[in-house]
Formats: sequence, structure tokens, C-alpha cells
Amino acid sequence: MIAAEEWYAYQKQYQKYGLDMKPEEELVSQRERRKQERAAARAQGITLKVNSDHKVMLGIVVAVALVLMMVVVMVSYAAKITYDINTIKAENDVISGEIEDLDVKMLSSSTVIYIESQAKEKLGMKNPDTKHCVYLSSTEAPEEGFADMLKAKAYN
Repeated sequence: MIAAEEWYAYQKQYQKYGLDMKPEEELVSQRERRKQERAAARAQGITLKVNSDHKVMLGIVVAVALVLMMVVVMVSYAAKITYDINTIKAENDVISGEIEDLDVKMLSSSTVIYIESQAKEKLGMKNPDTKHCVYLSSTEAPEEGFADMLKAKAYN
């Protein structure tokens, strides 16, 4: 078994050979080199190329923006359709009320009393006298027909 101090020394010695470890000097120099390259390119008026990771991120942001715009458009369209439906329902309720009113008027105007009152008021009709009434019994059967008999008794 290795003592703790020896193990720590062992790790420190081989830490620089790890796959994900890079010396800080290289990172710093690489960053500085990139900054210098960018500064030189700007001085010459050259446009900088976007890193591929930046392109992917920009593409994702644009895609998300488009999706959000489409959602806003769809929600506004759904609101417009809902408003149209509510307007049509309100018009339908008004028309249903008018239909109910007309049904009530139709039922009230089809009674015998209403028809008689309208005939007397608007058409000037009056009740028949007793001499204009024809009473038929079951024993009397007109030979020529009922309409002819009524015509003969009413106009003579």
C-alpha cells in the first residue's frame, strides 16, 4: 500500500499527462495569439470568420426566434377565430329570440278569436244573420252537391 503523501506526489507527477489537462501557458498564449490575429484583421479591414460553434449557436437562436414568432402568429389567429365565433354566437342568440317571438305571434294569430277579430276589423265582415245560415241534418242529403245547395240558399 502507498502512503497518502506518496500517492499525492504520484498524482502530481502524472497529472500533466492527462488527456483533458493542458498547460496554462499554452492556453494563455493561444488566447493572446487569437486576440492579436483579430486586432490585425480589424486593422486591415478584413471581416472575421465566425467560429463553427458560434454558427451553430446563431442558427439555434434564429430557429428559436422563428418558432416563437410562429407561436405568436398562431395565438393571434386563434384569438381572432375565437372572437369571430363569439360574434356569430351573439348574432345566433338574437336570431333565436326573433324566431321565438315569431312563433308566439304565429300561435296567437292562429286562434279562432284572433282570426274573427281581424276579419271584423280589417275586412269589415260581420256575423251572418239567421236567414243566411244553413243548417243541415243527417237526413237531408243534397242531390246536386253541398256547394250548389249552399250557393242557392245564400244568394236567393
